[in-house]
Amino acid sequence: MLNSVEDLRDQAIDVAFSGFRTAGSISMRQIAAELDVTAAALYHHFANKEKLVQAVTDRGFVMFEKRFKAIRATDPHSVIRRILGEYRKFALEEPALFELMFVARRESARRCPADFAAHRSAVFDVLWNAVDAAISRSKNAESDDGSLYLAHDLWALTHGQILLWRAGHFENEKAFKRVLGRSIDRFISTL
Repeated sequence: MLNSVEDLRDQAIDVAFSGFRTAGSISMRQIAAELDVTAAALYHHFANKEKLVQAVTDRGFVMFEKRFKAIRATDPHSVIRRILGEYRKFALEEPALFELMFVARRESARRCPADFAAHRSAVFDVLWNAVDAAISRSKNAESDDGSLYLAHDLWALTHGQILLWRAGHFENEKAFKRVLGRSIDRFISTL
């Protein structure tokens, strides 16, 4: 039984998050039924399904960011490898959330370059800082692209490889990890 109006909102997000992780979709009616409330009660907290999906996305980013905060490396190249390794693992372990957060078109998605340059993505900032540190420590510190764009390119490289793997374009997961690791190492060597 719900204790307050705020509990309903939080519990609806909990149920939606769980449902999205397991089924890859949610239904306002199913959530209402699971919480033993009317769909109208849910619409009191979420103007539409998209608002609830955004709450699920926000929770996914919190979970994703925790992975980055757990990285304890100090060498920028190691940090970059671990960040992108966590991105790969997240895509493998949480396919429905990965799809929602990084593949599906969302109006609230961060836009490059403005949102990233304004530090509106704590997750991207971790990679950007590591790329910037790698460039600063490099003998080839001259970079016309700037660390923001290089970090974005590195993220896009990793993202593209992940999408190719998800679409079945690698022999197996071991081959995927090997190719992605080699691609990341090659990119890092240019920093």
